[in-house]
Amino acid sequence: MNLETERLFMRPIRPWDADALHRLHCDPLVVELTMEGIPPTREMSDARLSLYLHEWETYGYGFWMVYEREDNGDLRFVGRSGLRRFDDNAIETGTCLFGARCGQGIGPESAKPVIEFAFASQPIGRLVCFIRPTNIRSLRARTRLGFTCLGPVVVDGTNYQFLELRRPPQ
Repeated sequence: MNLETERLFMRPIRPWDADALHRLHCDPLVVELTMEGIPPTREMSDARLSLYLHEWETYGYGFWMVYEREDNGDLRFVGRSGLRRFDDNAIETGTCLFGARCGQGIGPESAKPVIEFAFASQPIGRLVCFIRPTNIRSLRARTRLGFTCLGPVVVDGTNYQFLELRRPPQ
């Protein structure tokens, strides 16, 4: 299922996205904020791609490749945004953009249709996300989207802020 906004086109990740995802995962800002400062090997990126594909196959959701529409009609790959299974009542959200595209509103713009998709298609009570405390932009963006910070957590030895967005009343 494709998702679109005025500025963005998003499609589910596919096996042939390996090169583009590896470039994204090796972006200096991505490495700093999500990879503990160590660029991933190609094998690590391919393993992550396998995880993303498994999510789509198993749960019917996952990450979308995010493309920005250019004035001439072309699409430029700018990152990924999507969902991962967390537990029986929650799904984790995440967005990862090339450093050169950060600070331009693409992250929140790509997250909105993902959030809408999750609550419309999945019987969950909340969405969650883990953001490093140093990633101030992402923390602000998620808060503006309605997420509430529940406090610090440590996952696999890494410090995060744990945020949630409860299902809106119907």
